[in-house]
Amino acid sequence: MKMVVRSGNFEVPIDKLGGEAPSPIEYLLASYAGCINIVGEIIAKEMNFKIHDIKVEVSGVFNAAKFMTGVGERAGYKEISTKVYVKSDVDMKTLEEWFRRVRERCPIEDNIANQTPLRHHLEKI
Repeated sequence: MKMVVRSGNFEVPIDKLGGEAPSPIEYLLASYAGCINIVGEIIAKEMNFKIHDIKVEVSGVFNAAKFMTGVGERAGYKEISTKVYVKSDVDMKTLEEWFRRVRERCPIEDNIANQTPLRHHLEKI
């Protein structure tokens, strides 16, 4: 089931859950963490403060029944949680405003939190 996805100049290995590489559902969480980090740096700069260190933990509640059998509740995460640890010289009120802005501008959060139309094309080769 392992495959390599090419994106620009990069190759991203993807495998099944418990395989030799992260699964697509694990990459979703990793993408969210990475987006918080990148958008966080942009917004900190706009707010005129420096982030000395940031740690982002993202976890999700996932029930594989629908995915594996076609029966049961929805196939995706039921809930996704984040824990963001920031080392900075600003006060907590400033960090709370910073995180509000990060969440508002994070494209990954936007796609997870809001319904996004999907368009599909299937072709036999």
